[in-house]
Amino acid sequence: MAAFIVVAAFALAWFAIPCRCYYLSGSGVGDITGPVADVNLMGYANPVQTAQGVHTRLFARAFIFAQQANPRRRFAYVSMDACMASQLVTLRVVQRLKAIYGDDLYSTDNVAISGTHTHASPAGFLQYLLYDITSLGFVEATFDAMVQGVVTAIQAAHDSLRPALLFLASGDLTSASVNRSPTAYLNNPEEERSMYDTDVDTDMTLVRVADAASGAGRGALGWFAVHCTSLNNTNRLVSGDNKAAAQLAIEWWAAEAELRALNLLAEMANGTTAAADAAAGGDMPNAAEVSMIAAAAASSAALGLEELKMTEGANEPYKTMFHLHTTRERKRMVLASEPGFHGGDPAQQAAPEGQAGSQFLRFEPGFVAAMAQASVGDTSPNTQGAFCLDTGLPCDRASSTCNGRNELCHGRGPAWPDDRTSAAIIGLQQFLGALRLYDTAGTQPPLSGRLDFRSVYLDMTNISVSASEWTRPGRTCPPAMGMSFAAGTTDGPGAFDFTQGDTRGPPLWRIVRNLVLPPSREQQACQAPKPILLDTGQITVPYLWQPRITQISLLRLGRLVIACVPGEFSTMAGRRLKRALKARFTMAANTGNSVPNDSDDPVIVLSGLTGTYSSYITTWEEYQVQRYEGASTLYGPHTLDAYIQEFLRLADAMIAGRPVTSDVQPPDLELHQISLLAPVVLDWVPPTASFGDVTEQPQPNYCHGQTARAVFRAANPRNNLRTNLTFMAVELLTTTPKVENPGIETAAALMWLWERQRQRQSAAAIEAPAATDSRTSPCGAELGTNGSTALAGQWRIVYDDRDWMTRFKWHRPQKLSPESFATLEWDISLAVPEGIYRLRYFGDAKSLTGNISPFQGCSAPFQVVRRQDAVDVGRPVSSLGQTNDGGQAPAARRGELVR
Repeated sequence: MAAFIVVAAFALAWFAIPCRCYYLSGSGVGDITGPVADVNLMGYANPVQTAQGVHTRLFARAFIFAQQANPRRRFAYVSMDACMASQLVTLRVVQRLKAIYGDDLYSTDNVAISGTHTHASPAGFLQYLLYDITSLGFVEATFDAMVQGVVTAIQAAHDSLRPALLFLASGDLTSASVNRSPTAYLNNPEEERSMYDTDVDTDMTLVRVADAASGAGRGALGWFAVHCTSLNNTNRLVSGDNKAAAQLAIEWWAAEAELRALNLLAEMANGTTAAADAAAGGDMPNAAEVSMIAAAAASSAALGLEELKMTEGANEPYKTMFHLHTTRERKRMVLASEPGFHGGDPAQQAAPEGQAGSQFLRFEPGFVAAMAQASVGDTSPNTQGAFCLDTGLPCDRASSTCNGRNELCHGRGPAWPDDRTSAAIIGLQQFLGALRLYDTAGTQPPLSGRLDFRSVYLDMTNISVSASEWTRPGRTCPPAMGMSFAAGTTDGPGAFDFTQGDTRGPPLWRIVRNLVLPPSREQQACQAPKPILLDTGQITVPYLWQPRITQISLLRLGRLVIACVPGEFSTMAGRRLKRALKARFTMAANTGNSVPNDSDDPVIVLSGLTGTYSSYITTWEEYQVQRYEGASTLYGPHTLDAYIQEFLRLADAMIAGRPVTSDVQPPDLELHQISLLAPVVLDWVPPTASFGDVTEQPQPNYCHGQTARAVFRAANPRNNLRTNLTFMAVELLTTTPKVENPGIETAAALMWLWERQRQRQSAAAIEAPAATDSRTSPCGAELGTNGSTALAGQWRIVYDDRDWMTRFKWHRPQKLSPESFATLEWDISLAVPEGIYRLRYFGDAKSLTGNISPFQGCSAPFQVVRRQDAVDVGRPVSSLGQTNDGGQAPAARRGELVR
């Protein structure tokens, strides 16, 4: 009885608290990496660009949002580290979700799956032939890993669904992208171009997810348009490219910020100098200062960028040009002005007045961050522009050629010729923009209003478009690819004598086309002025080459409306669609044709490469120029007009609360797929050797800024995708036990940060297999750097193949050789504490009988020592500001950014 009274009292107290949350939210992560050897990398259509290892493991990050009053009314949004979404993947994911949760909770109407557009993910997961040619057809291992990873992420989000506060902010990030087809953009009407300051989509929007009870951060979901082509078409490692860099940095920042908050709170509780300073009205750091220190640490620990400065005079590659969008709500707000107030942080709002630590940003374990794709079509991360490889001069602006050849014209990233650092810098730009928005979102009221969704399948081969304020009359065509499609882009040039901006096409290739598969006169007229190279709409052998049926969706969270598009919209195409939708939703709010709490200031986000992939979508004017994007606009010059028309119909149905139905359904072509990728037959080592043997040991000592490297006898990684596991690990020798509050212990803090980020909300299956890779088991004799002295302590993983700073490279001495080697590399940033480390390799070998056996190999230990000229930029809390005698420097106690 007493227990009942206590529970009842707690319930009454809970429900007596005014609730400002309108939604439930959950998030989760699933591994979608797939095969990392032999399979073509998707994006550049380069048949010789096959995978040879891992730079970063790939993940699906899922967010589920539900109406608190009606939790079954929900939608799931998934951002994958993949080149694009796949219609067949979406169908299979929904099929599995229905088997788990029943037929009426998840469907293709309320599950949206998008891709970040990395050009370094395994290919072979689309059901239309043209996109699988360079991968030798369908790759079942890629497809199955993607489906299972997305399902795992959604299951985790489903299981973690609980009341949440959602905050929204938008801004412009102008330093992370350029327009790679500026001459096509200039063909848009001058009065339309004058509405914008740039020729590239700079919009960044972010949803901040906080726990409704504690206010702690649970996740961040953002959108920003930039091609994931920082890594060029010579890259052979699976990687999430610049989007992965941004996501990893945000997640690391959340862990760093939480660790700093814990340490400062511990100081306050223990009555240390910092607490005394604060009590005396001194300089206890506020949330903004702690966040800045955490950001500097994350840029170093996660990305290896050591020169991060967030003040005027920053080094040019790191300089972030960003300004915020203001809203009607924000202008009406009276912002709090108490000392230490940081962006209306929900943690402060949720915590009782005067509660210690309420001034700090707080984060739950497993904070999930996604930086999804937007109007990516003509954007490029190669911000220095395009230059000729032979002369070093800028490429021809109209045709993107050098002496008439497209192969020599390449874009240059901010750290050219170091593409990996360029990817990190473009990721850093998105990371810093996201931090600014995360901070600003807390100054605004939480999102409220209806949660809604609408989705429809479209037969894009023959849509009649009516004239309107937003559309010109016309009709769409069966799909076809133009001549300039084969010219490629400045991010990844094509071949032969194709050039961009060609409305006729090379004479020889016109002859070849007419001999092989000439397009009909009707098709040529419909697609004009596109000179057709591949009339994919009429090819059905062995199955469809490109989609005829695509999907569009609208997802709504109060004033946030997400338009899910099935391809790559150009900058102006995306802007037109967003303007049209914003006008429609604004008009509904202003005329009262809406529901309470729906705002008259809607924010429209375009989610690119979602649901289906159907190449590019340009404006009618850009299409006339026939650069790569126009040549790849499948359904003719009225493609954008058709999408705007159909999106407005979806918007009208959503506003009116009217359901929609699809007159067509997409095909399921899985049983028709062809796969020519050869299986792994055998792995082999010489009779006197073993799998996992080290053939090249690391050096005995390394300084910060150097790369540790070891080579092992290996087996084909396709034998075991090691989903939710790793192919490599960096291990630290430590005698420090695992503790809840690591304080300033260097080893403890580093282990805490690593494990904190691996606690992302996930289905039970994601963590259980990891136990088979023992983090403390012996791996041969533990010898010292002199080869004789045994080392005491335990080896603990501090980096693995999910991290930006590691590389797992797999190679054969000859193309068809059963013998292979694995090179493990680790870039040692300033954030790495001094200590003894080693590299561990995990592999699985296949015998001639088909048996697969796991094995491991460990390098000799090596020591990381501090570089004499190193500075404390970005070092983790475990060592930031530590004096030579182990004490704390005043600057570190007070949370100042050490430069």
